[in-house]
Amino acid sequence: MPDSLENPHVSATVNVPYKHIEQVTGAVPHSHSIDWSSTFPDGFHEIAAPAFVYDESVLHRLLDEVQTIRAGEHCRVLFAIKSFSFASALSLMAPRLDGFAVSSLFEARLARNVLTADRSIHITTPGLRSHEAEDIGSLCDFVSFNSLNQWDMFQGSLKHGSSCGIRVNPELSFVDDDRYDPCRPSSKLGVPLTDLVAEFGRDPARFTGLQGILFHSNCDSSDFGQLLATVEHIHSEAPNVLDAVEWVNLGGGYLFDDQGSAAGLTAAVDFLKSRYNIQVFFEPGAALVRSAGYIVSTVVDVFQSGGSTVAVLDSSVNHMPEVFEYDFEPDVVGHDDQAANEYLLAGSTCLAGDVFGVYRFDRKIQVGDKIVFNNVGAYTLTKAHMFNGIALPAIYALTANGELVPKGRSTFDQFAAQWGLNQHVSP
Repeated sequence: MPDSLENPHVSATVNVPYKHIEQVTGAVPHSHSIDWSSTFPDGFHEIAAPAFVYDESVLHRLLDEVQTIRAGEHCRVLFAIKSFSFASALSLMAPRLDGFAVSSLFEARLARNVLTADRSIHITTPGLRSHEAEDIGSLCDFVSFNSLNQWDMFQGSLKHGSSCGIRVNPELSFVDDDRYDPCRPSSKLGVPLTDLVAEFGRDPARFTGLQGILFHSNCDSSDFGQLLATVEHIHSEAPNVLDAVEWVNLGGGYLFDDQGSAAGLTAAVDFLKSRYNIQVFFEPGAALVRSAGYIVSTVVDVFQSGGSTVAVLDSSVNHMPEVFEYDFEPDVVGHDDQAANEYLLAGSTCLAGDVFGVYRFDRKIQVGDKIVFNNVGAYTLTKAHMFNGIALPAIYALTANGELVPKGRSTFDQFAAQWGLNQHVSP
């Protein structure tokens, strides 16, 4: 373990969803609230960096958040595997969930290989293709069509007994940035609620076979009052639709970040179940995995440039694409705003913007030191890519007894196969 990061400054921090940090606080803080030695007590000698480490104990702690509302099937909880899809971790999570939410045929096939028969798979996608419809129907227990045109094309052709619904755009927006606002103007995600209500009243026979509705109208919000407001809005605008269906899927986009979050979710579920004879689903993604993930990287170069000290890592924004997409600075273990040694942490690709941000540490960084990003369990591996031929992170599980177990690694064979090199090659 590098002595530059051995004893990070520890203090309480406010956990603000990272995509909203700038607009909420006016600045982008770095987390320094994790005790480094307790997170990786044996150091890094077992880890081949760059590496992604998921902490099984943290996964279970996050899953604890939803067990109360699952009790008595009050609300069935699914995990949206688009945020984190590694099979071993999914197998660990599955027994404490009611199923998985997927967004494509490949995700559905992955989910079905992990889940037992008593767990369900739910799908919604704007890109449903006709040649995939039969397989979707055989794999998925619940299908929510993204548009009225999708409904008309495919609802009658699913031959395997899937429960069919429609994704609704509630037209009630809580997200300031259109890039990740499902209710943005001219949204591609779901049937506008006003359109569904109008068409349902004009031609109810068109909706023969409609068993449910799904909405997903937020992103990284810890305010479940917004979910309750959405449920109340749909109840006010579309009571006839709610009377006609058997289930409502509340989607995801919410985080369990403060005390009372689960109570707010319960209030939204209670509002629906006290008025309608329906089953309610909830499908969090990042809420169940973000704080369970770390990316471990190694410093490969340190030099001066334009008055800054640049530390180049063997990782890259390839491994955390949302750093570049949304222009935020990820959390780094050991950062301290008051520390004396400032570094611009940069990735190892040729992209000029492959930088993580400016961080400060108690001790000087040297080549060979390890830098650990925390709170990166969501939308890292599932979005990671191999630009410049930079290998994807090796994958490790940190077990409850502190053992680091290797789970997978990126090889040249995989890279070569992606680009059509079919002959066998060495890793």
